[in-house]
Amino acid sequence: MVSQLHPHLTARQVSAIAIFAAIQAVVTVIPFSIAIGVSGSITLGVVTAPLIGLLLGPLTGGFSVLVGALIGLFLNPAGAIFGILTPLPAALGALAAGFIRKGRGYVPAMIILLCVGAFYLHPFGRAAMFYPWLNVVAMILAFSPVANLAANYFASNGLKKTTFAVAIAGFVGTMTDHTFGSALAIWYYNLPADIWNLVTYIYPVERIITVTIVTVVGTAVYYRLKLSGMLDAS
Repeated sequence: MVSQLHPHLTARQVSAIAIFAAIQAVVTVIPFSIAIGVSGSITLGVVTAPLIGLLLGPLTGGFSVLVGALIGLFLNPAGAIFGILTPLPAALGALAAGFIRKGRGYVPAMIILLCVGAFYLHPFGRAAMFYPWLNVVAMILAFSPVANLAANYFASNGLKKTTFAVAIAGFVGTMTDHTFGSALAIWYYNLPADIWNLVTYIYPVERIITVTIVTVVGTAVYYRLKLSGMLDAS
């Protein structure tokens, strides 16, 4: 596996992008949860995006998810809740998880901060003041030394440390996806504050389930690939 996307792609990078983009495209036809207040549904791509990001790194992983999600728009139009912009939240989720692995937690932290700011710029967002509470938790975590600790643990051969690292990357990646999606939704659909207040304590359940799946699957895959020498130690 590779962890950077260079101007001149290697055959290994092209293969990784093709394989994981195909996986992302396929899972976009599988509904994962209901998108309250909008037409369509959130797909299983919300789970695979941070997983791909932490496996391939921020740039290669983010690009793979972007390509796969774009293909998925044609495979499953019902999942295109933001039209042509639908792939962006997932791609940023992969990017964020990859940057946690690389020890650059400040990047997803800044993305979340900007997205929360965009959410509050909307009058309905200000009326749903407490909605992004878990997003703020993810932002603080990404800025904190915990994110750097997770990056160091990715280089460890210990299963417990790998599990911790994957959980942190999965959480920040998942919440980056969610924060961007929320900021996009409030402007794209002009959703009233009542809807945001309704899901304030509902969406965390969905996202924690997502992180749990990413952690279980991601730990097993990452740990096995690393021991087999298919992942670099960085």
